[in-house]
Amino acid sequence: MKPRPRIAEKRFYSVADFNREFANDDACLEYIKEQRWPNGVTKCEKCSIERKHHRVTGRTAYACDHCGNHIYPLTGSVFAKSTTSLKTWFYVIYLMGSTSSSLSAKRIQRETGVTYKTAWRTLRQIRRLLTGEDPQVVQPTTEMDNGDASGLREERIGGLSPHQRARAAGSVG
Repeated sequence: MKPRPRIAEKRFYSVADFNREFANDDACLEYIKEQRWPNGVTKCEKCSIERKHHRVTGRTAYACDHCGNHIYPLTGSVFAKSTTSLKTWFYVIYLMGSTSSSLSAKRIQRETGVTYKTAWRTLRQIRRLLTGEDPQVVQPTTEMDNGDASGLREERIGGLSPHQRARAAGSVG
């Protein structure tokens, strides 16, 4: 009798896996650098040649091997001017990807130890990136922890709510 072939267990990316891969801010910065410039090779602004760049100690910068000109992987990203640690940003992104329900700023505050304001801002900025929302448009938001108190959703046809359709038709003043 032949042995039955085994089906491999699904491998999930656990918190332990996350902490192993992103142990500190340096590991997060290195990951961002690799995403933007694989193997640290990019065109140096000063040399005008593709060159390898190495980490500058104590800064979020990489320097050209030849001339020492600095490049900054965080430039143009949501991380650029943030004082929140990269590991916290990455952990919030991990939570958003691994949680089946909606993620609240209060939960981020509890799990990361940042202030509520920081947790809310971080979550809002990541959501904007994921939805492609224009960061210039400011809209009031209300957030609840694992709940929705808005009542029934209005059915929208052609981008208009039932009230707006009635007003356009002239039946509501």
